[in-house]
Amino acid sequence: MTWHALRLPDSRRRELVYLRIGALLAAWVFVAVNWLDWRALPFQALLGAVVAWHAVRRETKWAQIDAVAEQLRFAEERYRTLVETLPLATYVDRPGRATGAAWVSPQITSITSYSPEEWVADPDLLTKVLHPDDRERTLSEIARAKAAGADVDVEYRLVRRDGSVVWIHDSATTGHDAPRGFVVDVTQRRHAELELERQNERLRELDTMKDEFVALVSHELRTPLTSIRGYVELMREDTTVTGEQAGFLQTIDRNAARLQRVVADLLFVAQVDAGKLTLERASIDLNAVVHDAIEAGKPAAAQKSISLRTTLEELPSLEGDQARLAQVLDNLVSNAIKFTPSGGTVTVTTTNGVHAVELAVADTGMGIPADELPRLFERFFRTERAAATAIPGTGLGLAIAKAIVEGHGGAIAVESEEGAGTTFRIVLPR
Repeated sequence: MTWHALRLPDSRRRELVYLRIGALLAAWVFVAVNWLDWRALPFQALLGAVVAWHAVRRETKWAQIDAVAEQLRFAEERYRTLVETLPLATYVDRPGRATGAAWVSPQITSITSYSPEEWVADPDLLTKVLHPDDRERTLSEIARAKAAGADVDVEYRLVRRDGSVVWIHDSATTGHDAPRGFVVDVTQRRHAELELERQNERLRELDTMKDEFVALVSHELRTPLTSIRGYVELMREDTTVTGEQAGFLQTIDRNAARLQRVVADLLFVAQVDAGKLTLERASIDLNAVVHDAIEAGKPAAAQKSISLRTTLEELPSLEGDQARLAQVLDNLVSNAIKFTPSGGTVTVTTTNGVHAVELAVADTGMGIPADELPRLFERFFRTERAAATAIPGTGLGLAIAKAIVEGHGGAIAVESEEGAGTTFRIVLPR
């Protein structure tokens, strides 16, 4: 109950004021008539003025008190309306206790199924309704925060009256005599997070199974493919083979070689995922690797009338795996030729820096859409244009290139504009 509730009603208070004023005036008149003569008129006037001033001043004070009380009532009602319509429950703790509320807003009932009166009446109610798996952790965190005068920010489970469980997010400030805070029902969010974690765990399991399957299949395919190519080679050496049969054997060998490359790529990706990438490091001449890649790409470039160019600076020897770096460069040059229309240009550039060397492969091809660039180095990713135009590829080449470059302590990046070509840049430490 607030202080202004103890005051008399306004009508009764005004009646008492008027009675006091009337009594004073009556006393003044009585004195003036019976005991004072005309010489007392100044005193009578002064007395009347004092009485009137006192009455007016007292009435003004009561009016001011009424105005302040009205403002307090309005503020209290507005605050109560605000607090009781929030989607959370607010509380004020009992000073000097580990648990126990001195006041709780009505929303606590819908959240916990226990009323504000129950929370206030039983200081140990929190301990009783805390989920057993969260009880020790929650109480220790709250006690630690209160002892240090720090803020409380903890999530825990409460067991409702019907046995159901609700997740609570509890935030409070404890750096004063009466800690105060609020609790929010976060059950739906916690359930969504747990479900998402379960799905992620399942995806990780499936990804592991897929990697194991790919590695197993790759190992199983390697041996028969090697055998097929070996027998094809023996048959091609047979002088009795006709020209048509020799063409068939060449097709078999070409496709078997392609399958071998796919198998090798799958095995390489499996090794990278397993953290088993091994590099045979030695001193290498990067410009020589560029020359070999250009020579390997000339037949495919000639079929499309694509010009292959190089701009090579003198480079120091690098420490690295020449076969793996050649694999990277062969892939980039091959891709540049595949995605460049007839009559275009592919240029390979090397630059000697202070702490690193840079290798760039640029083409005047179709370019890559900006929204696809972030995914370009993902395993099995192929651009929409590559898929639509049936350009051959598995989507593993750039993922492998990235793994090899990063295995050398370097970095690979791409710049592209649709219709204006693409440039891949590799930076390798000296």
